[in-house]
This record gives sequence, structure tokens and C-alpha cells, in this order.
Amino acid sequence: MRVTAVVGLVAVVVGVAAAFVLPYRGSAVASPLTVTLVAAAACLWIGFSANRDATGRLKKIRRAFAVHGEEGRLLRDHWLVYVMILVRLEMMAVGGFVVALWGVGPKTGVWLLILGGLMIALTWPTTRKTQLLLGRARALREDG
Repeated sequence: MRVTAVVGLVAVVVGVAAAFVLPYRGSAVASPLTVTLVAAAACLWIGFSANRDATGRLKKIRRAFAVHGEEGRLLRDHWLVYVMILVRLEMMAVGGFVVALWGVGPKTGVWLLILGGLMIALTWPTTRKTQLLLGRARALREDG
């Protein structure tokens, strides 16, 4: 899981560098301010709804564990949930990249990229988080 998180963080760093290196393209569809506001709103909604989505998915895999009892399967399912959350947080970085190239420019877009990177960093998998997942799943299994 840590390798997956590192890949996500590296993608954000590459996005930040690309935002400053690639030429500004502008938008033929909408004004740069409109592009920026739409991208920022989408980024914030995607990023801050990721926790709610993760909570629901984790509840489902814990309930499934209560039935099958396989720790390996629980951890694999947890990793799949983690990948889905990282994809959502990477979409925040994509929104920052969009702002950098088609919105008001890289000086603003980079902040959305950084916000996505910080949220990815907050999801960093730790032993404590894994033990907490296993403990809660085992408790649910013992209650059932």
C-alpha cells in the first residue's frame, strides 16, 4: 500500500513540475476564470467526499470479512478501496493541472495540486491503521 501511495505522490510532483514547464494553453470554450472555478469546485467536491466514500466501502469489506474470515482477502479488499480513494485524490491533482494549463495559470493551479498531494499524504498507510482495520473487522466477526 505504501508503494501505491508513493506512486500517487510522485504523480503529484510530476504534475506540479509539468504545470510550470508546459506552455499555457488558454481555453476556447470558457474564460480562464470559469475554467478555474469549475475545476476548483470539482476538486473540492471530489476530495472532500472521498472520506465518506471510503467509510462506506470499508464498512462493506468488514461485513464481508465477518462472513468469510480471510485476513488476506480483507487486506486485498482494503488495498482496492485505497486505490479507489487515491484515484479520487489524483483527480484533484488533475484539476490543478487543468487550472494551470487552461485556467488562470500555474500559480493558482499548483495549489490544487498541492492540496491533492496533502490529502494523499494524509492517507499514508501505517501499521496502526492496518491493525485498527483488522481489530474492527475481527470484533465484527466475533459479534456475528
